[in-house]
Amino acid sequence: MKISKKLRYLVFILLCSFPMLVCAKSYYGVISGTEVRIRTSPSGSIIKYVSTGATFEMPDNSIAEKTSNCPNGWYKVLYDGINTGYVCSDYLIVYERNESVDTGVPANECEQQMQQAGFPSNYWTGLCKLKNAHPNWDFKAVKGANGEVVDFEMSVSSESCRNTISSGAQDNFKTNCSGSVDSGYSHASLEAVRYYMNPTNFFTEKTIFMFEGQNVNNSISNESYKEASTKIFKNNYLIQQIPNLPNYIATASSTTNVSQIALATRIYQELGSANLGYTYPVDNSALYSVVSGNYTTRTGNYYNKDANKFEKNSAYNSVDNYYNFYNIAAYDGSGVTQKALAYAFNHGWGGTGNQDQDRQTSVTGGATFLNNKYVSVGQNTIYFQKFNIYPTTITSRYLNQYMTNIQAPVSESSIAYDAYKSAGLLESSFTFYIPVFSGIGQSSQHASDGSSDGANQSVPASTLITSVGLKNDNGYLANINPGTSAEDIKNSLTSVGGNVFITDASGNAVNGKIGTGNKVKINNEEFTVVIYGDVSGDGQVNALDLLKIQKDILKTASLNGAYKSAADTSHDGQVNALDLLKVQKKILGSGDISQG
Repeated sequence: MKISKKLRYLVFILLCSFPMLVCAKSYYGVISGTEVRIRTSPSGSIIKYVSTGATFEMPDNSIAEKTSNCPNGWYKVLYDGINTGYVCSDYLIVYERNESVDTGVPANECEQQMQQAGFPSNYWTGLCKLKNAHPNWDFKAVKGANGEVVDFEMSVSSESCRNTISSGAQDNFKTNCSGSVDSGYSHASLEAVRYYMNPTNFFTEKTIFMFEGQNVNNSISNESYKEASTKIFKNNYLIQQIPNLPNYIATASSTTNVSQIALATRIYQELGSANLGYTYPVDNSALYSVVSGNYTTRTGNYYNKDANKFEKNSAYNSVDNYYNFYNIAAYDGSGVTQKALAYAFNHGWGGTGNQDQDRQTSVTGGATFLNNKYVSVGQNTIYFQKFNIYPTTITSRYLNQYMTNIQAPVSESSIAYDAYKSAGLLESSFTFYIPVFSGIGQSSQHASDGSSDGANQSVPASTLITSVGLKNDNGYLANINPGTSAEDIKNSLTSVGGNVFITDASGNAVNGKIGTGNKVKINNEEFTVVIYGDVSGDGQVNALDLLKIQKDILKTASLNGAYKSAADTSHDGQVNALDLLKVQKKILGSGDISQG
């Protein structure tokens, strides 16, 4: 149904009559076209070229002038945030924004503090829930250099076709854009951007760490940092092959002032979660190549620096003894390992043949890159490295983004949280830097009070699962550590708007540890818990699990469903002696089992 201008105006007046809102009209435009010109005036010189998705504030929506080369007229825009330019109206989609000034009244001392800190009222409930649970946590509202606040929908538009998402995501979170993506990923839709860019969707104890400042936290000692950093790798293949890795990270941290957790989390996110040393033979593992130092020997490929490509010709450069722990320059598409090793070679990250020295050079070099290109220029959190909303230089807005995976901040924040929790550091004095937007609509927000009647039925359960750092693996709920309580899982999911019930196989409520085979119902969608190594379903890994796996291998008693999946601790699709060994090491404390 088409709504008349008169009716739209009446709705606007009614909305602005409410005491909580003070409205004012403003406009922004989004480019639609390739190599669209921005000029000094309708007939002036060309300032720059832009393409689809580029977004600009506008002083108004009036047509400035009509010319022969743009008969429908020109719009005035602000480029680089402050300078005036002109765009032909044929290539600019104009949006009207009804801005509202928040006049909400704080209900308690915490909300008053959040208001004074610069947060709008729709941030208060979620942040105060965290503040009350962790009094040493501090929240900083981040705005532009001159105190300006960016419009949320304009930022969403500016991220069009710049992000990827797991191919297993819900359909409306995926779209088609030009350009290739890594295997297992799709281009992320604007609906996905709207969800993952909205900071209020992630005010949970775990995902709040996507906003943690990445400089060294002086309230945490170097040794405590190292303990937490070591726990991130949980004895996976990286730590087993490179036991000195935590020492390399500690040295790199002291050199760059980027925290050990930030460095370890990024390395784990890029290289460590797949447990590749067990899942695949080392010589077939592409990711392992960037830290093994034997790529040329193993594959016979040499780097032709002048042509920037690899060839089977020993006249060119060997990349043996070169390392790239952060996968820097491994862009989406094909040849990611070669791209990463070429970057390492060109930046001198190795080459001496002294393995300790070369690996330390690489870890420190990557930390220096992270600091110089991101942390020290206003992108000092995982969130800001994904969404560059308020850089120190306004011309960098929406550019210089470290990762394309839109779900990476959720994943990395979960890694950091688990490490701090395991090391007993959650009550340290953390500072979180959170972007403030105007115009965040209710459709992109969740209920933050955790009440069942406020459950977010509009967001699929699979998205809520991802938001709290869990994993939906074809109906199995995974990435849960042994010993986790059912209450912790329920609290995490309700904090992002889920209506949650957890029961055992008989339908009885689970009050203690959550275990394999338990059922978790989220907004009327049901998932079965899988905790790898917990084959008996008691929520922990012990001798009983060892016995059950052994019987399954010997075919004296078979495992089925979730219990069979939980026995596949090496994640290779089968249950064999390797899984038995991993459970045994877990029990003895000499190894761990990846839950991701």
